Amino acid sequence: MNAIELLKEDHRETLELLERLETLEDEMDAEDDGIEVLPTELFNQLKAALTLHTQLEERIFYPALRAFAETREMIPEALAEHQAVDELLEEMAQLSPHEEEFQNKLEELREQVEHHIEEEEDEMFPKAEELCGQQRLDELGQQLQQMKQQRSQAATTRRP
Repeated sequence: MNAIELLKEDHRETLELLERLETLEDEMDAEDDGIEVLPTELFNQLKAALTLHTQLEERIFYPALRAFAETREMIPEALAEHQAVDELLEEMAQLSPHEEEFQNKLEELREQVEHHIEEEEDEMFPKAEELCGQQRLDELGQQLQQMKQQRSQAATTRRP
């Protein structure tokens, strides 16, 4: 899988987690067991997925795009968007998923993530395909996959 395919797959997974978290409240009956655990667990999955995704982009994908003037100028804005998402996730981590403030921040998070995805998929990725070429995108995809696997193994090892 090349870098762009892998990053787009991450985007779809993130949007799916957001959707599940947004609709969870409607689907669960207040008397269901685990109502306090499941939303928090889903949020933690979302936070972990977004954190890993931004690390992949910042450590492997964006540095490769810095080699080209056409994409170099896009990176500062993308990094600022990552920072805004990270800050929002930290704020949300301090709240209960059942609080109205959490739900408001979840809506804001969705808007920021959708905006970021749109810019990457409509502007950055097409330029990367044109400038990097298939072989380089394949190499970057392998690097991204390797980092993902290492992070996943490290997270599994840390669990009690």
